[in-house]
Amino acid sequence: MKVAISSMGEGWAAKADARFGRAPYFVFVEEQESGVPRITVLKNDAAKAATGVGTEAAKEVIREGAKVVVSGSVGPNAFQVFEQMGIDVYLIQGELTVKDAYERYRDGRLQKMIIKRL
Repeated sequence: MKVAISSMGEGWAAKADARFGRAPYFVFVEEQESGVPRITVLKNDAAKAATGVGTEAAKEVIREGAKVVVSGSVGPNAFQVFEQMGIDVYLIQGELTVKDAYERYRDGRLQKMIIKRL
């Protein structure tokens, strides 16, 4: 399963970004049969847009095949896009590396984002 983590840099040791739509990069982590995760990076071109940033970033992440998103904050419009596509969103807190964020997701130590509707 491919996991997208919002990131301030391009790799495993980069700091995870608390923002989703404005994160400069998304680091994708995909477990392999060998046990060594495959890491790919996508520059977030939507981050510089004036409006619709979260929604456009969500579409980019979906195009790359992510089934899970890990970030500090995902706005309601981006969350709705993920929800419609069956993609789970997990929240990080504090300063973590991409590796730390992934390991916390993998170990079940992150809270799943849920929006309560009235």
